[in-house]
Parts: sequence; structure tokens; C-alpha cells
Amino acid sequence: MHEVAKIEHDRIAAALEALVEKIVARHRTTSNLAVVGIANGGVTLARKMVQLLALRLFRSVPFGVVNIAFHRDDLGQKPIPLNSAATDLPFDVDEATVILADDVYFTGRTARAAVNELFDQGRPARVELAVLCDRGHRILPIVPDYTGFILETSPTQRVEVHLDFEYPLRDCIRVLEP
Repeated sequence: MHEVAKIEHDRIAAALEALVEKIVARHRTTSNLAVVGIANGGVTLARKMVQLLALRLFRSVPFGVVNIAFHRDDLGQKPIPLNSAATDLPFDVDEATVILADDVYFTGRTARAAVNELFDQGRPARVELAVLCDRGHRILPIVPDYTGFILETSPTQRVEVHLDFEYPLRDCIRVLEP
């Protein structure tokens, strides 16, 4: 594979700031707001979002993780990743406003599986979707509420996102061609 595009840490930081500002504008007074990362790619994004939201909202925002492994529609075709984070929602999902976070949005299957897992844990009042990269090619009628980047990709290209919570200067997004 060879790299056809790369987004560096400074542009990622700016996109994340803009994404969080949109959430703040909509949810400044939402008392039961929580951010949930979709394992594995959305977990670091969700942690970064929670950190920025807490600074702007002057309050802590609960953070959780959903593991979609058992809700995937390709379960018989692909093995369950061994290093996937378990579902961990240390807040009451019932009546919460939950923002699901993922690094790359592609077909919509991951978002659908995440909503299924979230509803297995309770009944949120509202669910929204925040993605760092929307690469198009969706096959389900699920549209992100908040998007950092809209990438023009072909279905055969691969989008790799590296987010580092401790060292944000290492953050990068790469589009790779087979």
C-alpha cells in the first residue's frame, strides 16, 4: 500500500476543536451528556472529546466504551479482535444523551452495531454520532451529527487514523491505496 494523502496533527487538533464547539453549542445545558467511544478506533477520540468538553462546559462529562463485536453483521466472516476493549458504561444509560464517537465512518455498519450495543445496556434519551473522518460510501441511512473531516476516497482505499492521547503531536490520518 502506498500513501495518497496525509493529515497532520495540527489540522486534526483544529478539526477536533471545531467538532467539540458544535457539541457545546447544542448541549451547553444538557445535564445528562455522555461520550462513548466505539472500540477500538473511537476510544481515544472519545477521551479527547471528553477532555475538551469538560474544559468548555466547566463540568465533567462521563466517558464510556462500547464493544460492537457481537453486533457485527460479518461475525461469521471475520474473527472477533482479541485486543478489543470491553463495553464499559460507568454511568446510567437510561435517559442519557449519548454521543457515540468513532475515528472513521464508512458504510454505517459500525454505527448501527454501536447503537444496538448501547440499547442492550439501557435506553438513552438521545443518541448522536461524532466522527473524525467521514469517507463516504455509506450503505445504511445513518448520517453523523458531527464530522471533523470529509474525505474523498474510493471504496478500495484504506483510511488509517492514529490518535495518541498522551502525545497529540503523533496524531495523523493516512489514506492508503492498495
